[in-house]
Amino acid sequence: MTMPGARFLAFLFIAAAGLAAGIKPSQAEKLVAALSQETVFIRSNFTGTALTLFGAIERDAATVGRSGTYDLVSVVRGPNEWPVVRRKQKFSGIWLNRDAIRFRGIPTYYSVQSNRSLSLVADESVLQRYEIGLTNLGFQPAQPIMEAERLVFSTALIRLRLANGLFSEAPSGVSFLNEHIFSTRIRLPSNIRTGPYRIELYLFRDGALLAREALNFGVRKTGFEAFVYEASQDQPLVYGGAAVAIAIALGWLAGLLFRQS
Repeated sequence: MTMPGARFLAFLFIAAAGLAAGIKPSQAEKLVAALSQETVFIRSNFTGTALTLFGAIERDAATVGRSGTYDLVSVVRGPNEWPVVRRKQKFSGIWLNRDAIRFRGIPTYYSVQSNRSLSLVADESVLQRYEIGLTNLGFQPAQPIMEAERLVFSTALIRLRLANGLFSEAPSGVSFLNEHIFSTRIRLPSNIRTGPYRIELYLFRDGALLAREALNFGVRKTGFEAFVYEASQDQPLVYGGAAVAIAIALGWLAGLLFRQS
């Protein structure tokens, strides 16, 4: 889906006018951001899409100037779930699922984008505190296990989500149009989950966190897919009965057609 050009130009005009006119917030730096769209609709032909996030950094003119340049990190999180990760082992020539670990509160979608490598943006302790970066996600098992095992299973889950396009990390995903205006693209794969999504923006300079801002958007089904999904959730017995009835009717119709041929 394309970004509405008028909305984007209006945002840039307002941001530039505010900076030129000296409109300043009470704090030293403040982030102002907007999305190209606030709701993503999934239809039968949905193959993925991308949202554009654009924003500006407003700075108090009375603040003493800082050395260095700004760094901006965008973290997008999807609905949380409790995934189960299984480990296969070969037994008598056959691969079987043996050990399994369930993690608590893992985002179904997690994307980190920044204007340069996270190791250059802030110290590891700061990145861990805000769970910025794939290696800093809090993988908490639902049952007590050894730390070595936790690392093995969490690494496997990250690898699977990366392969499915649900996890990503782009050290050059944020672009600065100038010192104060930035933009980034949020790519959503075709297997994205429905539900609420949250974007957290972090503004750094010389390794220090200066400002934070949060935005939200939603992913929802529409059309016949939405009707089927809502029926399965709201009235599972009716949905199950209808599915069985349709299967029986299709089987009877197929038998009738083959008998006639």
